[in-house]
Amino acid sequence: MLRGRHQFLLLSLLAVSTFSVSDARGGAFLFPQGQGQAIVTTTFSGASKAYDSNGRLIQTPSYRKFETKAYVEYGALDWLTLVGESTGMSFHGASSQLDHLSLLIDEAKAGAPLSMKGPDGPRYAGVGVGALGARIRLLQYESYVISLEASFRAATPSARVFLDMRNELQGEVRLQIGRPFELFGLPGFYDAQIGYRPRGQRGDEVRADFTTGLRPWSDVLLLAQSFTAATPARARNEALYSQKFQVSAVYDVMKNVSFQLGALAALQGVNASAERGVVSALWYRF
Repeated sequence: MLRGRHQFLLLSLLAVSTFSVSDARGGAFLFPQGQGQAIVTTTFSGASKAYDSNGRLIQTPSYRKFETKAYVEYGALDWLTLVGESTGMSFHGASSQLDHLSLLIDEAKAGAPLSMKGPDGPRYAGVGVGALGARIRLLQYESYVISLEASFRAATPSARVFLDMRNELQGEVRLQIGRPFELFGLPGFYDAQIGYRPRGQRGDEVRADFTTGLRPWSDVLLLAQSFTAATPARARNEALYSQKFQVSAVYDVMKNVSFQLGALAALQGVNASAERGVVSALWYRF
């Protein structure tokens, strides 16, 4: 029982939400017709602890993950922006003490030499999620923009074990609200998104993502982001709740090229890993 619990905690939340660091363009805002951007993001992350069903940190088998994502959005019309992404990842998890004990028992029964090292933990290297979608502007009132985004996501059976999707195909719908602002004369924006994603590893998920951006200098954008996933209809011991926080800085290398560097951490959760990591991204606007 404990072994299965640790394994599930280890794999319960390994995917980054669709609105991740590379989507810091302020999700509700659309691109003008004929313009867009491409962003390539790399994330190095891992964990050796997880939040149990009571939200308490417990020790679990560690894992390391490297993920790269190519994200593209393009203004097909002034009120319609097309979006797409493709990811790849490498995952290496450690085995638990119970896994090693089970191996030693099996070897002893078979009269084989006993292994000093435990068995390999879960591993994966290959493609991750592919997604296509569109964002339309529903309303623009004064400086507020309200948009709706819908997308379809797909992954292979091998990749889905390490992702937040149970079926080969998965849809997602997001309501997005954005607004630019000024703080002490500095330009900025905030963006709020509420989404619904069915058939996650622990059931249908509600997503709530928030981003605030501020430009202290003309070529630097500071970002503070929160990404939340929850399965509110499930019992507590079966539910999933994860909240990740991310801070980063985007530096405009030239007019249409930017570089981003930041850090992320899952500071609270239920049946979710306590992941920490470093994020970098290269932006190209066209």
